[in-house]
Amino acid sequence: MIKNFKLKIKNSKVLIISGPTATGKTGVAIKLAQKYNGELISADSRQIYKGMDIGTGKDLNKNSIFNFQFSINNQNVGFYLIDKTPVWLLDIINPNQSFSVAQYRQLALKAIDDIISRGKLPIIVGGTGQYIESIINPQDTFNIKPNYFLRLFLNRLPVRLLQLTLRLLDIKTFRLLNNSDVNNSRRLIRRIEIKLSRKSLLSKRDLGRLNTFHISLTDNIDNIISKIDSRIQSRLDLGLIDEIKNLLIKYKWTDPGLNTLAYYDFKPCLVRTHHDAFLQSCIDNWSIHEHQYARRQKTWFKKFTPNYFIDISKPNSYKQIDSIVSKWYNKRI
Repeated sequence: MIKNFKLKIKNSKVLIISGPTATGKTGVAIKLAQKYNGELISADSRQIYKGMDIGTGKDLNKNSIFNFQFSINNQNVGFYLIDKTPVWLLDIINPNQSFSVAQYRQLALKAIDDIISRGKLPIIVGGTGQYIESIINPQDTFNIKPNYFLRLFLNRLPVRLLQLTLRLLDIKTFRLLNNSDVNNSRRLIRRIEIKLSRKSLLSKRDLGRLNTFHISLTDNIDNIISKIDSRIQSRLDLGLIDEIKNLLIKYKWTDPGLNTLAYYDFKPCLVRTHHDAFLQSCIDNWSIHEHQYARRQKTWFKKFTPNYFIDISKPNSYKQIDSIVSKWYNKRI
């Protein structure tokens, strides 16, 4: 983790383009990058996986070349060119590897530093709210790494025992949990893990605050759902089923990458010998899960209170975005 932020990072501008799936974030970000001499940093929790291209919509052609820049903790970091614009933080890990929000922040900060050092504008673009939150409002627990041995034990416990454990360790934290958190095993385990860690929490100085400007794109949910369904058909036509089959030669359904949208939805039919009869059911489930995810994203980004919400269904929405970015970009710090 980059501690004691370098002055150039703290005082340099970082643009963020967020929003639900199918709102045209990448297209908007690429236009802005080309006008304002920028480079993109992906904030997509599925596009970090190698070999998972069609289902995650990476928009890479077969001849795309990975431009390696540096390595952190055995993770090769670099960029691909999409419409001649560098896009960072794609293809970071294999589908059988885990990747935390803290790891994302570490790599994103390094990419931001690299982009700024060359006099360019970092543009973070994506729909994974936790990744974006790690840049805008970083948590003081990022330096506390997962304790996999502890998790192995705690994962065997029912929720009620996890609740009791956290109550005994930290009653104040337990009382602050909402109903969703208090019944979520994964979140309870993380809080127990933090409490049992001997590491101190990061200070505000260590965490730093970037000079970010956040625009969140939005659209009517019916429009989003219609675009999602068109995208689903397009990805099927591009060969998503074959992509999944090829991944299963090397990886398992339980691996983190394959346990994501557009992939695990096809497990019920692909584990069967005569899977064609179940294919439409799997496609329907995928569609439902994508719709649900888009609704959750809309809710998530509302709580962020971005600098601006832009409804892309309105006429001249890109001109509005460009005007807003231009004023911010040309304003002296």
